[in-house]
Amino acid sequence: MRALLLLVVLCLLPLTFCDQSTNADWKPFFKIDYDNDQFLLDGKPYRYIAGSVHYFRIPPEYWLDRLAKTAAAGLNAIEFYVPWNFHEIYQGKYTFTGQANVTQFMDIAKELGLNILLRLGPYVCGEWENGGLPWWLLHTPDIRMRTSDPRFLEAVRSWYSVLLPKVVPYLRKNGGPVIMVQVENEYGSFCGCDQNYTIWIRDLFRSYFGQDTLLYTTDGGSEGYLKCGFVPEVYPTVDFGAGDSKAINSSFEAQRKFSAHGPLVNSEFYPGWLVLWGQNGGFNLPSIQEIVKSSKYMYDLGASFNYYMFHGGTNFGYWNGAETQAPVITSYDYSAPLTEAGDPTPKYYAIRDWIGSLSDWPYKPSTVPPATKKRAYGQVTVQKLGTILDLADVISTKCTASEFPLTFEQMNHPFGFVLYRTKLPSSGTNLTASGLKDHGFVMVNYEYQGTMYAAFGNRTNLSLNITAKQGATLSILVENRGRQTYETINDMKGLTRNVTLDGVVLTDWQQCGVNLLNIFKHMKRPAYRPPRRATVKAAASFLPTIYVGKFSADTQEDTFFNPTGWGKGQYLLNKFNVGRYWPSIGPQITLYTPKSLLQSKNTIVMLELEHMGDCEKSNPNRCLVRFDDAPIINVTYTETRPRLQPEPRGPICPPIH
Repeated sequence: MRALLLLVVLCLLPLTFCDQSTNADWKPFFKIDYDNDQFLLDGKPYRYIAGSVHYFRIPPEYWLDRLAKTAAAGLNAIEFYVPWNFHEIYQGKYTFTGQANVTQFMDIAKELGLNILLRLGPYVCGEWENGGLPWWLLHTPDIRMRTSDPRFLEAVRSWYSVLLPKVVPYLRKNGGPVIMVQVENEYGSFCGCDQNYTIWIRDLFRSYFGQDTLLYTTDGGSEGYLKCGFVPEVYPTVDFGAGDSKAINSSFEAQRKFSAHGPLVNSEFYPGWLVLWGQNGGFNLPSIQEIVKSSKYMYDLGASFNYYMFHGGTNFGYWNGAETQAPVITSYDYSAPLTEAGDPTPKYYAIRDWIGSLSDWPYKPSTVPPATKKRAYGQVTVQKLGTILDLADVISTKCTASEFPLTFEQMNHPFGFVLYRTKLPSSGTNLTASGLKDHGFVMVNYEYQGTMYAAFGNRTNLSLNITAKQGATLSILVENRGRQTYETINDMKGLTRNVTLDGVVLTDWQQCGVNLLNIFKHMKRPAYRPPRRATVKAAASFLPTIYVGKFSADTQEDTFFNPTGWGKGQYLLNKFNVGRYWPSIGPQITLYTPKSLLQSKNTIVMLELEHMGDCEKSNPNRCLVRFDDAPIINVTYTETRPRLQPEPRGPICPPIH
């Protein structure tokens, strides 16, 4: 009798004890309690304070460190995108290993007790190359991405047939950490406004995840954004930065117009903001006090929210995206609570202290893991290996001949650089490349003529006065600075239109994709000898040039590559493309180099595009770079009462070229 009485009492407790202990069919679940405007996790009221942490911007060796520090601040969830193009660089060839091992990242989150808000796109934005959409979609130049264009939907269906089965075991109902899955991303900011498309995504998710997985959308905090971002039977959330109570209430009121009941959610609460190359002016970002004050206000409203970003990481290689006015810098530090190198900031500790003060928050902050060690390896000598023309045969991938220049996409060359060459049929002075995307370094024979560029800040230079005689070789090294992210356009790269000399269209082009990793193979060949001044052709002026150097590291620690004095280029270390440097324009000077890239013996490769740095007077082919123990990103932040977003972005829909 006493046992029966105990069972009855337990069944009356609000913790679903009876259901879980007596029903063999019981499964974990996550859903919305609309009557009480709250989430339910396994039947219990739940809310989250989450942080955005992107696995694709962090070396896998540091995933545990970054997530442990996130949990140590008292956060109980993380949010991240899955960028399609990171996993399917070439159509039909999928990568889920190394830095792309998203399931391992989710395993670590689960071990740390962090739930996951999973943003599967297919478009993700995130200041990432092409907004996460694969470049090869542009093999079809007139494709309408992010719409119900059948050509786009078929590519999405194929991708999801690989990705979504990997997600299923991680759903909450299957005992995993994924509690919510986002449909598309900020679709209300895209003028496509194709609800047939977003409903199609919703239904495709349901076909894999079932009707009982909570789907949600994220859009800007006003009715105008939510109008096209809303998807029937998908829970709408908003995003906005720090503000006063009136501004925060206004954003949540917009959410309420599309869901009268359910929890309030800010899916992207901004403690910082992105930085573009050439953006050296002050940034109007919220102070630490404003961030905490806004966090407290949202918490007191009963809202769940996510800090975007909590740890930003790095746009390694060519993965940075671009805005209309300039590309995003290599660092994605974002002025986040954890730095690019994973170190806690005063902002981190202020958030952690505030969470620790909450009497009704069950996820108390814990001991913060120590900051990673940094080391200054000092000066390293790099030596000229040869100009881009000297080494064209070494660095070239597939070369293609054509009557008129081909785009990167037509050449099946995703990122980076393409070298275009043609023989001039006549002398001339005015060279015009009206379809250049994005930077073009122009050479005639071995003489540098100048640089063309498209849409950098408020400047464009697509014509040059050159010195060119009949029969000379015109070479244009074209750099893809990164495809646009927030603005969804068909962003072709390379020479997208004809090139003219004094109004005459130039024909008979050869174009070769550039693979800088070939330099490492070249240096291992038996016949290779270290460069000497006499082994390369003398140029009348500086041409884009490859430099190589070596240094030892008896112990490997995080460090920062410092190319102060150099111009613009690409930095690789031990067969890894670390990223773009551009100290001549700033604001980023140093490039974060995690210890996982270092070895006891290290090899640097640099492609310098503008001018060499600190070099020996007696031998200008021998120059210096440096490795420091602290970053240099020359950004001045102004801490004032911020707007909802530091850089407002409106709905856009540029024409397809």
